[in-house]
Amino acid sequence: MSTRNLKFLIFDLGGVIINLETERTVVELALLGGVEPSFIREQYLNHDEFKRYETGAIGDEEFRSFLREILKFKGEDKQLDDAWNAMILDIPAERLALLEKLKENHDLFLLSNTNTIHMHCVYERLSKHGVGSFDPYFHKQYYSHLINRRKPDADIYQFVLDDNNLTPENVLFIDDNADNIEGAANLGIQTLHINKPTALMDFFNG
Repeated sequence: MSTRNLKFLIFDLGGVIINLETERTVVELALLGGVEPSFIREQYLNHDEFKRYETGAIGDEEFRSFLREILKFKGEDKQLDDAWNAMILDIPAERLALLEKLKENHDLFLLSNTNTIHMHCVYERLSKHGVGSFDPYFHKQYYSHLINRRKPDADIYQFVLDDNNLTPENVLFIDDNADNIEGAANLGIQTLHINKPTALMDFFNG
């Protein structure tokens, strides 16, 4: 059986379903702090708060306070949120249509490293398609900040497998991040690395 025909499909969100450009957030945060983009990249690498926010260890207010501290920023929450969400672009209708089609013959799961501020923005983008959640597209959804785990750690993949009684070799995991792909592959999960904008549609329509 080819990986295209595996019954159980686990999708990442950003960079797979949603178009994503992380550098936009880097630039917008740098502008708020009056610093160079390289400073923002350095903060992301050196501070655990970013990962802690993605695993629900800290909430929105604590995360905003952390951003204010590193940026020396005293403006409104909305400015911080808008900068943090700048990476989130559009959701192509063709990808949602693909999910609807795949769901007819596959069990679809969503597994995303995300946070509350980002998800509010994501739902705004989704509302442009006339829906308020991803419920119509996935059988189950797993968000890092709600299950207190994040990719590429092995326990998040194992959590999804165990929760649905899945065996790794029968599952295809789809992600745009090479580290996340490796994390899943290490457990024996089949993988598809989305390394260009057309890769998802090319794979299932090819």
